Amino acid sequence: MDTRDTRRELGRSVRLLADEERWLFLGLLAGAGGYLIWLAGTGVAVSQVADLVVGAYAVDPWSTEAAGLAVTFAVLWVLVPSAVAVRYVVGNLTNLRGNVEQCYRFDRPLVALVPPLVLLGVAVAVGAARGAATWDVLALLAVANTLLLVRTVAYGYRVYSFSTPRLLQALVFASAVVATTAIVSRVASLGGQTALVEAAAARYGVSDVVFGEVARAGFTAPLLPLAAVATPAALALAYVWIQLFASLVVRIRRPDVPRSAIRAGQRYPQVVQPGTSDRLAMGTASEAESGSDPGSGSPGGEAQTAGSDGASSGGSTADTASNAGGPATDASESADADEESVEPAGQTRVFSPPEDAEVPGADAGSGGTAVKNEFCPICGETYAAEPDRTNCPNCNAVLDRD
Repeated sequence: MDTRDTRRELGRSVRLLADEERWLFLGLLAGAGGYLIWLAGTGVAVSQVADLVVGAYAVDPWSTEAAGLAVTFAVLWVLVPSAVAVRYVVGNLTNLRGNVEQCYRFDRPLVALVPPLVLLGVAVAVGAARGAATWDVLALLAVANTLLLVRTVAYGYRVYSFSTPRLLQALVFASAVVATTAIVSRVASLGGQTALVEAAAARYGVSDVVFGEVARAGFTAPLLPLAAVATPAALALAYVWIQLFASLVVRIRRPDVPRSAIRAGQRYPQVVQPGTSDRLAMGTASEAESGSDPGSGSPGGEAQTAGSDGASSGGSTADTASNAGGPATDASESADADEESVEPAGQTRVFSPPEDAEVPGADAGSGGTAVKNEFCPICGETYAAEPDRTNCPNCNAVLDRD
C-alpha cells in the first residue's frame, strides 16, 4: 500500500499550524484580552444605566430588576461574544463564496484532525501526571480542543456525507456559550457583578455546577471550566463519529449525485456515482464515451466540475481520451447515418460533416481543433472554453477554479 500521498498530506496538515492557521492562535490571544475588557466596560456601563433608570435594586432577595440585569448580561457577556466567535472562525475557514479555503482541501480529510488529536493527548497526559487540572493544563486543553473543533468544521465542509454548514456553526456557537459562561463565573468581579452572578446561580439552582469541583480517582478540577474545556472536543468527536457512520451508509447505497449538488471544495468520493455533468465538452468525445461516464468533460479524462475539485478531491476519473475517435466513434457515426434516433436531453453527439463539405482552414479561427464549450451551473447557458476565463459571459457569475 502506497502511503506517500498520506504522509505528504499529513505533513501539510502539520505545517498549517505555523502558516495558514496563525489567525486562530492570534484570535485566541486577542479575543481573550478583548473579552475581559468587554466584561469590565459593559459591566460598569450597565450598572450606571440601571442606577439612573431603576435606582437601587436588590439581588438578595431576588427581584425583577435583578432578573432584567441578569438577562442583559447574558446577552452581552455570553450570546454576543459567542456569535462573534462563530463569525470569526467561519470567516477564516471559508472564502468569499462560502466554500472551505484551499489549504483545508485534503484528499484524505481525516488527516486534518491528526495534529489536534496529538496535542490533546499530550495535554491529557500532562494533566494525568500532575493529578490535578491546574490552570496551565486547562489552558493547554482549551487550545488543543479549540483547534480540534476548528479543524472539524473545516473537515465537515470538505467531506460529502453529512456535511451541514449550519450544524457545524452551531457546534462552534455551543462551545463558545459554555466557554463564556465559565469565564463570567470566574471574572465577574471585573464588571462589579459578582453578587449578581452568585445570586443568579443560586436562584436557578446551578450553584454546584457553576462554582463546584469534580474529583475522580485523585483527579480534581473546577467543574464548569473543565466542562468548557471539554465541550469543543466532545462535540467535534461526536460529529466525526456520526459523519463516519453516514459515510458508511453512502458507501453501501452508492447513490447517483449530480456534480451540481456538490459545493466547491467539497470532496466527491469515488463511491458516489456521477450524475449530470456541469461542464460538457462538445465535439471532443464520442457519444459512447460521453454516455458511459458523464463526469468526463475534458480530453485528458479529468473530471472537472464547478462544484468539486475533480481528480484532486477524490472524485471519479474518466477514461482516457486515447479511444476518442476510435472504432466506437466510427460505429456510432454509421449507426446515426443509417437511422435517425431521438437522444435524451443533456446528451451530446459528435457532428460528422458530409464528405463533400469544405474543411475550414487555420484562418477560420478554429486552428484545426474541436471547439469546447462549458456549462454554467448558474444560468444554464454554454460558453466557449478559455483557460483564463473567470466569469460566465452570460450571467457574469464567478467561476470557482479551485
